Amino acid sequence: MNLSIFIARRYLFSKKKQNAINIISIISMVGVAIGTTALIVVLSVFNGIDTLLTEATDSFTPDLTISPTKGKFITKDSILIDQLTQMPEVASCDPVVEENSLVKFGDKLVPVVVKGVDSTYAEHVNILPSIVSGIYSLEKDGKPAVVMGYGIAAALKIRLGTLSPVTFYYPDRKASSASSSALNSQQIYPLGIFSAQQDIDGKYVITGIETARELFGVPGQISKIEIKLKDPDQTESLKKELSVQLQPTYKVEDKYDLNRSFYAMMKSEKLAVFLILLFILLIASFNIIGSVSMLIIDKKEDIGIYQALGMTKEKIISIFKLEGNLITGFGALIGLALGTILCLLQEYYGFITLGNGSYIVSAYPVKVIASDILMIMVTVITIGYLASRFPVKYLVNKIVKS
Repeated sequence: MNLSIFIARRYLFSKKKQNAINIISIISMVGVAIGTTALIVVLSVFNGIDTLLTEATDSFTPDLTISPTKGKFITKDSILIDQLTQMPEVASCDPVVEENSLVKFGDKLVPVVVKGVDSTYAEHVNILPSIVSGIYSLEKDGKPAVVMGYGIAAALKIRLGTLSPVTFYYPDRKASSASSSALNSQQIYPLGIFSAQQDIDGKYVITGIETARELFGVPGQISKIEIKLKDPDQTESLKKELSVQLQPTYKVEDKYDLNRSFYAMMKSEKLAVFLILLFILLIASFNIIGSVSMLIIDKKEDIGIYQALGMTKEKIISIFKLEGNLITGFGALIGLALGTILCLLQEYYGFITLGNGSYIVSAYPVKVIASDILMIMVTVITIGYLASRFPVKYLVNKIVKS
C-alpha cells in the first residue's frame, strides 16, 4: 500500500481520546453525503417531471408540422397528404384546422384555441390515456361535440353531464361592416376533459374538422398538417428534406420549434436548482477545509518526525490532501448509494404518492439518468479536491522548513 494512503487512512479512522477532529471529519463526510444525495434526488425528480411533461406534450405535439408560409389557411392538398403518408419514415399524417376563438359558458368567457381534427386523430396521437373525465368523442347523436383541456373546463366551471352546451365565437369573414352580427357562433356539447401539460390544458379545445371549418368559415381548407414519425430520431433529417421540397409554399417545424419556451424553461429550471444545491455543497466543503486544517495543526509533531526521517515536503502535503480526498470520496459514495437507492425505489415502486385527486400519475415521477450521476460525482470530487489542495499546501508550507 502507498505510504501516503496508509497514513491518511490511519488518521481518518484512528481512535483517540481527543476525538474532536474525528467528529469534524465525520460531520464533513455526512455533509458531503447529504449534498450528493440531495443533488441526485432533485435532478432525478426534475428528470421524471421533464419526461412526464414531454410524454404528455408529445401526445398533442406532432414530430413535424407543415403549415402555409403566408396566411392561416390553405386549401387541403390531398396529393401532398398522400405523398407524406406513403413516406417510409411517416407513421401518420393528419390535416388540422386550428384557430383562436372565444368560448362562453354561463357568464364565463375564455379565449381558447380550437383544434379541428378528423376521426383517426385519437389513434395517431394516443390521447385516450389523457382523458381524466368523460369520454373522447367529437360527436354525439350526429351533433358536434368537443373535448377540452382541464384548465379551460376549470375556468368555465364546467361539469360534464350538464345539459347546457358551450358557445364558441369567431369573427365572421363574410360579414360586412354594416352587419348586425360580426361573429360566427356555434353551440357544442362538451363530452370529455383531458389533462396533459398546463399550457396545453389551458389552451386547447378539440372538435371535428368539419365543425371547425364551419365555425371559422373555411370550407375545404386546413391550417396545417401534423406528422408523427415511426422513429422520432429521424425528425431532423426529414425536416431538412421536406423543407427543401416544400419551400416556398410551406414551412416545416418540429416540436422544439413549436414548444421552444417550454423546453427552454425545463432546462433553465433544472440548471438553476443544480447551481443552488452546488452552492450549498460549496459551503459544506468548508467543513473539509476546517477538518484538514485542524488535523495538520494537531499533527505538527508527526510532520517533524516525517521530515526528520527524510520525507519530502511534497510527500507530506500528499498525506493531508489524501485525507481530504478520502473524506470527500467516502461521503460522495455514501450519498451516491443513498440517493440512487431512494430514486430507484420511487421510480419502480412509487412509495411517495400524490394523494387523492385527478392526476395523470399516482406517484411523484422520478427518473435516474446515469450521465447526471456521473456529472454529480465529478463535481463533488472536484470540489473536495480543491477544498483540500490549497489549505493543505499553505499550512504545510508554513510548518515544514525547506
